[in-house]
Amino acid sequence: MKRHIPNLLTLCNLLSGCAGVVFAVRGNFPAVLLCLMVSEVFDFSDGFAARKLKAYSDIGKELDSLADLISFGLAPACCLSSVYAISHPEIPLLRWLPFLLVAASALRLAKFNMDTRQGTEFLGLATSGCGLLLTPLAVYSYCTEGFLHTLMGSVWFIPVLTLLFSFLLVSEIPMFSLKKMNARLKAFIVGSVVLVAASLIREAGSPWYLKISLCLVLVMTFYLVMNLVIPKK
Repeated sequence: MKRHIPNLLTLCNLLSGCAGVVFAVRGNFPAVLLCLMVSEVFDFSDGFAARKLKAYSDIGKELDSLADLISFGLAPACCLSSVYAISHPEIPLLRWLPFLLVAASALRLAKFNMDTRQGTEFLGLATSGCGLLLTPLAVYSYCTEGFLHTLMGSVWFIPVLTLLFSFLLVSEIPMFSLKKMNARLKAFIVGSVVLVAASLIREAGSPWYLKISLCLVLVMTFYLVMNLVIPKK
């Protein structure tokens, strides 16, 4: 029975992603963020359980990719599409562009399963990382007033964001993972702690979803900056 536990956790990830898609279509963006967090917990748990129980399987590897495609590819795309449809109902065609992220995520996940080079580091942005940035960004910018709200509501911001992250997903830009402790990961952890503390202070009186979404946006942006701007030693 224990060899099925990781796959059951992966299916929970997939089901949470399906719920996120439904909430995104309905415009319930805080619920989308909650589903994203639940999916991330299950995404971590299935790998952890597989290692502890020594229950590795080919079907588990493929199932994990399918679940990630829904939770971190389709759900964020639906979220961005819904935000754009609300902001610009007069431009119905461009609301479909965020689904390019689903195609890019599918291609990335298919390549990852066959690529033996991506053991302790990634080539291109991980699908989960993409979802952990874009969904909170959409939630935070939609539910607040200010610069991000104005930026996200502009005509071309979401289309440009979609093209940029679709490129990052399928690119071969080296990016460190959280699997191997090294100097870059240590610096990332320290910086993330500072950013989380600053976010919680900034949104001290705000609802939970604003606190969490701002934390994720800043931490994942910091991750991208470390990979794209700071040269690897």
